[in-house]
Amino acid sequence: MKAKLLIISAILLLHVNFIIAQCMNVELSVIWEKEPHIHKKCSKVKTPKLNITYHNNCDTNYYFLKVYDSRDHLPDFMCTHLIGHQSTQKPDYKRLMNYNAKSYSHQKFNVSINNSCYYGRFAEVYPDTIDISKAHAPDVINCRLNAFSKYIRYKKNPNYLSEEVRNPDGSIKINFESSDLFPENILGSMKDEFVFLKSGETYTDTYHLIVFQIVEGCYTFFIYGDTIMNYVLKNYYDSKLKKFVDEKLELPAVVGEYQLYSGGFNTNKITVCFGER
Repeated sequence: MKAKLLIISAILLLHVNFIIAQCMNVELSVIWEKEPHIHKKCSKVKTPKLNITYHNNCDTNYYFLKVYDSRDHLPDFMCTHLIGHQSTQKPDYKRLMNYNAKSYSHQKFNVSINNSCYYGRFAEVYPDTIDISKAHAPDVINCRLNAFSKYIRYKKNPNYLSEEVRNPDGSIKINFESSDLFPENILGSMKDEFVFLKSGETYTDTYHLIVFQIVEGCYTFFIYGDTIMNYVLKNYYDSKLKKFVDEKLELPAVVGEYQLYSGGFNTNKITVCFGER
């Protein structure tokens, strides 16, 4: 695996939001830790991880939906298809590496951490020449990253596909349901979807970035959207309208000792570069 690090830039670029006082901050940062090699059990390599840290600077205890979540600390990407192992239980690493022959080491990308109200939340990687606010097709790099992410999941847990979060009928869970959103569920079975912060507290989620290290390139991470909503969305097909629609599901105003937070938050951008530059 070629993943030589030559440059890492961790310059915080302040959002316009910082000009306006907010009591909730969501900070991005990168750390490096030694981890077992994904394909060589006897060796360790330094791998990058993205921290998403929530700061409650308010005088009130708050809870709210995470801006991004992954069940196993590996990012999911906006990809219309899977490469190399669409339905196999044992991804072919050599085939993936051959597919990844193209190096991105001299290219720059933005990584949009999509702050959405959906249960399924994805990151989108796109060339820095693209305006994300305009209609565009997901870049193929998302599929490459997604394929490696699924390979790493398999290496860590060969049964991960059978252990995905599922509905009572056995189907893979892709939506919030009204039955999920009772306070006891939010504090219990759904707690990993939310952040719970008492006044002055912080909370950090960590995501492995090894897939970016594999494909190389320069990546600027940021959170798309600067508002935390007081609802979640359920997407379903309306047979009468003959199209998919979004249904708003209101979140409880109070959960235990926490009030629901909605409104703006401060955030930043962070850039990490891999490979020959």
